[in-house]
Amino acid sequence: MNQDGSVANASAKSRRWTGRTRGGVLGNWFFYVLMRFLGLRFAYACLSPVVFYFLLFAPRAVKASSDYRRRLGYMESSWLNRIWNSYKHFLSFGKILLDRAAIIALNTSKFEFVFEGEEHIRTALQEHKGVVMISAHCGNWEGAAHLLDRLDVPVNIVAYEGEAEHIRRFLNKAMANRSFSIISIDGEKDSSIAIMAALNRGEIVAMHADRCLGEEGMVIPFLGGNARFPVGPYMVSAISGAPLVCAFAMRQGVYRYHFYAYPAEHLAFSNRSQRQQALREWAGHYVNRLENILRQYPLQWHNFYDFWVSQTDSQQLSNKMGVSTR
Repeated sequence: MNQDGSVANASAKSRRWTGRTRGGVLGNWFFYVLMRFLGLRFAYACLSPVVFYFLLFAPRAVKASSDYRRRLGYMESSWLNRIWNSYKHFLSFGKILLDRAAIIALNTSKFEFVFEGEEHIRTALQEHKGVVMISAHCGNWEGAAHLLDRLDVPVNIVAYEGEAEHIRRFLNKAMANRSFSIISIDGEKDSSIAIMAALNRGEIVAMHADRCLGEEGMVIPFLGGNARFPVGPYMVSAISGAPLVCAFAMRQGVYRYHFYAYPAEHLAFSNRSQRQQALREWAGHYVNRLENILRQYPLQWHNFYDFWVSQTDSQQLSNKMGVSTR
């Protein structure tokens, strides 16, 4: 198992997604200042030119957005309609990024978070084995993690930090008030040790379960196609004995979010020969929940790259894993 949750060696050349944001320090600083002195709504209003920039100069992201919406069932009969929906998709992403900064770096009192299923996390924590919490690159997971300090248990987010060093320094300074810790998986071998240590201390380890950093992964049916999903979170849960909780934090409007947490699952391998099938079933269960949440909040999907794999690639990956794609 790789540290990123995939089953292949991750390399910079093979990643479809790099982990880097656009805009640089100046762009991030500009919106941070806007929010701090003129308010979040004013910062929202200034997003339009940024979104138009992406429509013009990020064709791969536009294509990925269109492909995702098509798979979700959008009926877009004209080029103008597709562009308009891409605009709304990027605008939704931009607003959530601003919300994340406002929640962590500025004043959280204006935000209303409805925590549905919080009792499932508290019950799982009472086992004193830690909790593996899985989510996806949708909604505002970092903002929710910041507010999970209400549980009085340390929260650790496992993340790939692909930003350039100068941007990372700025973001770390701006987000210095965050209540969660970061376990970096940018190639450091110690990340697996840090994950297990946090669970042994009874802490929450939050992991995204929708991106593979390497070329391989578990191929799972998703929105009418096949896509690669990491198996790392399930491996960690099964090996450590920590209960696994699936959760999403979705934006419902200005200053309003809804946090969904599902009942804890206790994963264990019955025998080595059925390990791959068990991983596939666990990942498939997660993907079904992800599909359901995206149908409720269709414009909060943030994987703006070629996410799905072709049938040929899907079969090749499955042959290496020894399972069927059906």
